[in-house]
This record gives sequence, C-alpha cells and structure tokens, in this order.
Amino acid sequence: MDYKNFVLEYYKNASNGIHIQEVHNSVEAKKLHSHEYFQIYYIKKGSLTHHINDSKAKLVVGDMFIVPPGIKHKISDDEDAAFYSLSFLPDAVTSHTHDSLASSFLNNQLTQNNIRLKISLSSEEALRVENIISQIYKEFESKKIGYGEIVKAYILVLISIFARLYYESVPAAIKIEDNKDFILRCIEYIDNHYYQDINLESIVRLSAMSKTKFCKVFSETTGCSFNTYLNQQRIRKATEYIKNGYKITAIYGLCGYNDFSTFYRNFVKITGLSPTKYLKEL
Repeated sequence: MDYKNFVLEYYKNASNGIHIQEVHNSVEAKKLHSHEYFQIYYIKKGSLTHHINDSKAKLVVGDMFIVPPGIKHKISDDEDAAFYSLSFLPDAVTSHTHDSLASSFLNNQLTQNNIRLKISLSSEEALRVENIISQIYKEFESKKIGYGEIVKAYILVLISIFARLYYESVPAAIKIEDNKDFILRCIEYIDNHYYQDINLESIVRLSAMSKTKFCKVFSETTGCSFNTYLNQQRIRKATEYIKNGYKITAIYGLCGYNDFSTFYRNFVKITGLSPTKYLKEL
C-alpha cells in the first residue's frame, strides 16, 4: 500500500523543529503514513482508533501516544474526536540534554522497539498533561519573545511524564533490556566525563530504576560497582597523565577528584603502587 512520509515543512507554521495544532478532522492521518519527526497525540474529546502494523487500540479522552520517526501508522473511527497533535524533530528539544530521562526515552523510541499504541492517563494525570499541552499550543501560537525556549521546556516536561508512565507500565523483561541500554550509556558517559563531579545519586535520578535496581544492573553489566568503575576510569586516565609528563600533584583535579588524599588512596588500591612508584617504574 502506498503511503506518504511527511516532513515537518508540511506544516507551514512549523518553527525551530516544532509544530503543534488542534485537530478536529484529519484526512491525511487516516491514510497509512510515517514522518521524519516524533508525533504526540493527546485526545481531548471523543475517541479514535490508532493502528500500527496489524495492531490497533481505541483512544478516548485522556489517552495519548507517541510515534517516532519512520513508523507507519494511521487513525480511524474518529467519532467526534478532537486532539492535540504535537510534532518535533528528534534534536529539537533534547540537543543540550543528552543525559536526561526525556532524551533516554526518545532514544529508546528511536530503536522502534516496544512502540506503544496508547498510554492511558488517570484523571489527575490527564488534567496535568492537557494543561501542559495547551500551554505549548498557546505559546506556539503567540510567537511572543522567548516562546521557542518556553515551548521546548514544556515539551521536555511532557516527554518526562510520558517516559515515567511508559517505564512504569512496560513488562519487566522489557524494562531489563531498557535498563541495560541505560547502563551502557552511563558507562559511555563516565568514560567521556570522568573529570566531572559524577556521583551515583545524580546518575540514578536520570534512570527509571531505584538505586538498588540500578546498582544491581550496573554490577551485572560491568562486573563491578558504580563507584569502582568510576574510580578505575579516573585512575586509568591518571596513569596516562603521568606517562605524558604531568606533575603528580596536579593530576587529581584533572581526573575528577576534589582532594589529593582520595586520589592517592584510589591510585594505590587500583594499581598497587603509589603515583611516585608508578612513575619510577615507567
């Protein structure tokens, strides 16, 4: 069956990689289609049926879905339906927040695994979400000074709520896969940002896991604890600095340590040598 892949320029008033509209009847959405952008529907009146491949789900007031780029889908049976349609390019709202829950969730969706036909909201959640989306719509339509930044901020909040609901509702087996993916990205982040003030609590807050669960999955993935891995990477970098002629007393700050004594203690623990002895044995 022929289908159309929409680009954001299809919407004449799209701006900064974002578009939102209030829809009462959409002929194009009833045809099988895909698009280059993420799209969120929030149902504010009536009902409609959402189709992806051979699966379908009926959405009523308070339901929503998110479809990533490249997914073929359509709607049907829109009985007096009214909904917000929010579209945005992948990097439009998360380009500076690569380590946030929102970014983690969108990256997960880009794999096109476990796409949800719908997420049902409680009355309290629906009220909150509809208020956020309506604010996005008002700001986008106003085009007042700073509207772009305000719209992006609201979208980040919306996606974070969506991510929380998603991770709380998916089956445990799927969560384990998602959790391991998050751990792998944590490892990459540590490897590239070892010199920054990284701690277990701040990283756990970015995940969809409890601290206990995070530590368990991290250990299963790496074979060691979070703090052990972090210190190993910092000391590994410290040995490179020593080999490159850096003064030992100046290295600890470059490796993310706040004091020399902590750096010294971890260096000895991991290498079996003091920094001075390590230098002499080169």
